[in-house]
Amino acid sequence: MLVCPRCGENNPDRARFCLACAAPLDQAPAGEERKIVSVLFADLVGFTAASERADPEDVRAALAPYYASVKREIERFGGTVEKFIGDAVVGVFGAPVAHEDDPERAVLAALRIPAVVDELNEDARGVRLSVRIGVNTGEAIVAIGARPELGEGMVVGDVINTASRLQGVAPAGGVVVGEATYLATKSVADYVPLDPVELKGKTGAVPVWQALTVRGRFGVDVEQAAGKPFIGRDPELEILKQTYRRALTSRPFSWRRSRESPASGSRDCSTSFAFGSTISRRSWSGGRVAACRTATASRSGRSARW
Repeated sequence: MLVCPRCGENNPDRARFCLACAAPLDQAPAGEERKIVSVLFADLVGFTAASERADPEDVRAALAPYYASVKREIERFGGTVEKFIGDAVVGVFGAPVAHEDDPERAVLAALRIPAVVDELNEDARGVRLSVRIGVNTGEAIVAIGARPELGEGMVVGDVINTASRLQGVAPAGGVVVGEATYLATKSVADYVPLDPVELKGKTGAVPVWQALTVRGRFGVDVEQAAGKPFIGRDPELEILKQTYRRALTSRPFSWRRSRESPASGSRDCSTSFAFGSTISRRSWSGGRVAACRTATASRSGRSARW
């Protein structure tokens, strides 16, 4: 499979252009670049000892659905499986395709994996699984055009080593994150601080947090933007207000807003609208769509997009 360097789409080997975005595949630039990525490192707890006592066929029967399920959750939230190491899985968010909320996506995927493992255990006949996960965010060297599905390494850097060390201090069924990941996601997830830990290769104690759950989107964006002035977008805000009033007074109506980069201003503008408007707060509802490029909240019917 050929991975498109522009959008990350998997294409057949014979393809000359990406089937999703039409970017040329035979002219993909080779080389490396520095990126901020979030790495998810998931490892099974006590599996080596358990597999030693189990039948090899039972071990294979337990690992195959585990690999498939973890890979599915990582890709579901926009990540890429970088490699499988024994019974460990390494996922990367931010390469080859970057999103503005890659740390959040990594934490969302990490919190889903223990639940998926529990579901697998319900159907298990032999070896039962228990997983712990570390998530870390930082700079890495990304190989452009690397094909992880063929065993080619995609990301190199201390961010992967640290994610592995964080996994080692996580409780069974738990998710532990580093400081950069915590700072990037503390407004959208609930954490409890853990005692600083000594990690191999690190100078001094490293602060860590255990992720508990992800908050609902409603109320979070509001909290982030409270008290921030919004300048130079009065016409756009007026369009939002007028459209919103029509949505409340006209026939069934749907509202759709793109989740764009912070530089585009769309997310900030809609948040500013929530604060600047005199419309009652009880009229608002919210939701979360982390793995998509657009989010829709609707009273089904006509649609408007800004």
